[in-house]
Amino acid sequence: MRTRALWPFAAALAFVVVLLDATLYEVDAGQYAVVTTFGRIVQSRVGPGLHAKIPFIQNAHIFNARLLNLRVEPQALLTKGRKQVLVDAYVEYRIASFRRYLTSTGGSRHKAEERIREAAVTGFRRFFAQRTLAQVLTGQGLGSLTKMVDAQAARYGLVIADLRIQRLGLGDRVVDAIDKRMASDQLTRAARIEARAMAKAQVARGQADRKRARILAQAYEKAGIIRGRAQADAAAIYAKAYGRDPRFFVFYKSLRAYVRSFANRQTTLVIGPDSGFLRFLKNQGPYAK
Repeated sequence: MRTRALWPFAAALAFVVVLLDATLYEVDAGQYAVVTTFGRIVQSRVGPGLHAKIPFIQNAHIFNARLLNLRVEPQALLTKGRKQVLVDAYVEYRIASFRRYLTSTGGSRHKAEERIREAAVTGFRRFFAQRTLAQVLTGQGLGSLTKMVDAQAARYGLVIADLRIQRLGLGDRVVDAIDKRMASDQLTRAARIEARAMAKAQVARGQADRKRARILAQAYEKAGIIRGRAQADAAAIYAKAYGRDPRFFVFYKSLRAYVRSFANRQTTLVIGPDSGFLRFLKNQGPYAK
């Protein structure tokens, strides 16, 4: 009997719990809610806190209001110069209009991110087709691409906070072309350095040759001066000796001539009986009169 008496109470309690669960909903920090009545939006931006709605008639759609990340899968794209590149990018976005987001995507994050990916890929194709590889590598004009994707995302109540190229891969042909160009640049640079070194060496050799010629000229000049002075001194001595004793001077000069004649031991000298040299050998008188 007691068990049967408790059934109505338990049923009433369960109904109250279900009713409260269908009536109350909580919005956490960093979230917003959109309340609909039979699919029609009646509240589009309900902030954090505990809120109530009409049970079984109204629904609360809770969305994340924080910054969200989305990775765009690698895409093979062509640059203005027909160079193929592989682009791996990521997008940071958030919900700006919860009403538009709900009506355009049905509140599906997956559907919203698919729309962003489509807009990003389309934007990347246009972006790369209008720029050379060098411009792409420097990231020139990436801000305009972000604005382009943001304009498309605004149709779904989204705003693009940032769009960046996470990784940029080059095709094999592009890599080979870059390698060849780098090798050619290195060879050109090496040849330029070698030419400069040879030019400097040539200048150094020229300077050394000029310095050597100048030193030799100075040495020859000094030697000539010294030789001239020595010859002048010798001539003065000879003249002085000749003035004092002409006969001795003649004897000395003749003797030096004979010494030079006999410098080579194989020299044979043929003289007559009346030769002056023979008189010196016979020692006839002082200085061989």
